[in-house]
Amino acid sequence: MGKFFWAACLVSVFTASWALAGNGPETVDLKAAYKVEGKKSAVIFPHHKHQEKVECAKCHKDVKGGGPLVVDIVKLTSSSNDFHKKFCWPCHVEMKVPKGKSCKTCHR
Repeated sequence: MGKFFWAACLVSVFTASWALAGNGPETVDLKAAYKVEGKKSAVIFPHHKHQEKVECAKCHKDVKGGGPLVVDIVKLTSSSNDFHKKFCWPCHVEMKVPKGKSCKTCHR
């Protein structure tokens, strides 16, 4: 395959990632945004970083992103809160995130 083909592929990948990365906030303080109770430090969710790897509809009900999450976050106390049990941990396991269920991965 020629240089033009590979250059076109690179441009396509760059354009797609740039378009996705432009949506939503850079980060989200989950403790403040969802009023999560607990002693651990807040999770400052790197929204922009996740957008580079995951489609909006994986996390949000609206396929264009934003708005409500695909799961209802109701329980907001203890380490068995809904972010851990219903949202973050299942995805980290599915995506094979190294140390995806380790506290220090998200609580810095």
